[in-house]
Amino acid sequence: MLLEVKNLVKEFGGVVANADISLGLERGKIFGLIGPNGAGKTTLFNCIAGYYKPTRGNIFFEGKDITGWPAHRVTKVGIARTFQSMKIMPNLTVEENVMVGAFCRISNRLVARRDAQEILKLLNLAEEANVLPTELPIATQKRIELARALATRPKLLMLDEIAAGLNPLEIKEIVQTLLRIKEERGLTLFLTEHVMEFIMTISEVVTVMAAGRKIAEGSPEEVAREEKVVEAYLGERYAKGKSD
Repeated sequence: MLLEVKNLVKEFGGVVANADISLGLERGKIFGLIGPNGAGKTTLFNCIAGYYKPTRGNIFFEGKDITGWPAHRVTKVGIARTFQSMKIMPNLTVEENVMVGAFCRISNRLVARRDAQEILKLLNLAEEANVLPTELPIATQKRIELARALATRPKLLMLDEIAAGLNPLEIKEIVQTLLRIKEERGLTLFLTEHVMEFIMTISEVVTVMAAGRKIAEGSPEEVAREEKVVEAYLGERYAKGKSD
C-alpha cells in the first residue's frame, strides 16, 4: 500500500471536518474522491499533504508514519498536490514556475531548468516556456500547476479539482494527459473533483464523503449504484444514466 490513512479526525474548534476517515491507495492506480461541498475532501487532502495537522489518527506513506509532517517534508518523500485555487506565480515565466517545483529536490539551477523543460515538453507546454502564465487560458494554467507538481518528482500526485472550469474538449485532453503521465512516470493519482464525467471516467476506485465522513468506496459503477451516494451527491439522473 502506497498511502494509508487510519481513523483520521480533523477538527476546527467545535467543527469536525473529517470524522474517522480510513482509506488505502495502492501503488500505480487512479483514485477519485467525491462528495458535496463541505464534505471535507480538501481538508483530507490538506492533512495528507502536510498543510493541516490531524487532530487524531495517522497517515502512512510507504509504511512510514508521516502524520503531522510539514508540507515541504511531505513533498520530499514523494507527495505533490495541486490546488482548487491555482497557485501560479504571475511574475515568473512558465518555465520558471515549473523550476520552483524542481528546486524542492534540486539545488543546481541548470539541472532544475533541464527537468522543467522535459516536463513542459511532456505536457505540450514547451512553446509557452518563456510566457507569463497570466497571459494564458485557464486550461493552460492548470497544466502549468500540474507541471510544477510533477517537477517535485512525486510518487503520489494529488489533484484538487483540476477539471473545474474546463470545457468538454479540455476535459478529454486532461484525461489523456493524466493517463499518459501516469504510465510514463509510474505515478499513483488521487483526484478530488465535482465534474462527474471526468472523475468517474478516469478513476479505478472512488471514495465518497459526506458531512466529513466516508460513506462509500468501490469502483465507479459500484459507487454510482449506492443509494446513500445517490441521496448525498450524485443524484438519480446520473445513477439512471449509468444503468441504462
